[in-house]
Amino acid sequence: MHDAYPDYEYKRITDITIDDLHNMGAKAVAVDLDNTTVLDSTMHAPGGVKEWLNNVRQAGFPVIIISNTYAIRAWLLSKKFGKLPWISFAEKPHTAAFFKAAKILNVDISELAMGGDRLFTDVMGANKAGAISIKVDPFEPEKLFAEKFRKERKKEREYMEKRRKERNAENRSFIRKPERRK
Repeated sequence: MHDAYPDYEYKRITDITIDDLHNMGAKAVAVDLDNTTVLDSTMHAPGGVKEWLNNVRQAGFPVIIISNTYAIRAWLLSKKFGKLPWISFAEKPHTAAFFKAAKILNVDISELAMGGDRLFTDVMGANKAGAISIKVDPFEPEKLFAEKFRKERKKEREYMEKRRKERNAENRSFIRKPERRK
């Protein structure tokens, strides 16, 4: 299994500062939709998300949506967020969408920071592609396919606990924003 351990962790996507993005080495930002920038299976962005996206863009970081959602929804949300470029049916954790996003934004894949709430899609896909992976906590439990996602979230928690123990055993202390893997 490819590594699903994130390079960085934050409570919310809006907690990532412009300085954080610079310090990560990012030159562009990709974001997931469900439970990262909008509430699960809705068109509703919680307070601060649209402003955060605008601030990131005004600071010179191009932003793109990478989502496993369907095209019309990605397009509508891209309009809501200021006509962001978007990739739907991304099939994360496959890497093609990440490389396509880097090409669209004219950056090297290592300069693309991907923010998402799911370890085995957003983070794993970013890691497999060589992008900067950022794990954010989901806004809320998933409503559609609730049982499936409840099991997925449990697997994610178990994976993170195991990886943290491994890192601690290797005398690496875990911090909220871990150092980028080399």
